[in-house]
Amino acid sequence: MKRFLILSTLILTVLACSGSKNFSKNDVPTIFYEANTRGFFLAIKVENQVLYTSNERDFKEYSNKIEISDTDWKEISALAKAVDLEKVKDLKWPTEKRYYDGAAFANIIFEAKGIKYPANGFDHGFPPAEIEKLVTKITNLAEKNNEY
Repeated sequence: MKRFLILSTLILTVLACSGSKNFSKNDVPTIFYEANTRGFFLAIKVENQVLYTSNERDFKEYSNKIEISDTDWKEISALAKAVDLEKVKDLKWPTEKRYYDGAAFANIIFEAKGIKYPANGFDHGFPPAEIEKLVTKITNLAEKNNEY
C-alpha cells in the first residue's frame, strides 16, 4: 500500500509539473513559413525546438535541420503563443510589393492540435505587425545559419 501511495504521489507530481506554464515544446504550434517569387523560394518549418529549411520548390523533405538554442526557443515560444490563431486569417499586410515583383510572396501557417490556421499572405520581409517579431526571428535564424 505504501508503494502505491508513493508511486501515485510521484505520478501526480510529474503530471502537475508538466501542466505548468513552462515553454514546453509540445505547447507551441508548428509554424510553416513559405516565401517565393520567380527566382526565389524558401520554406521553413519550426517544430519542437528544430528549424527545418528548404529552398527547392518541389521538395519532398526539408533539406536542412537546425537545432534551436534554448534561449531562441523561449523567445519563439513566447511569440508564437501570443498569436491569436483564430485571427491569423484576418491579418493585414503592410505593403503590396509582391504585386509588382518588389518582394517575394510569403505566407505563414500555424498548426495546433491538428488544425491549420493560415494567413492571407504578405510580402517577404514585411510581415503583418502582429507576427512581425516571430517571422523576423525565424527567418533570421535560417539566414544566420546560411540555409537560404
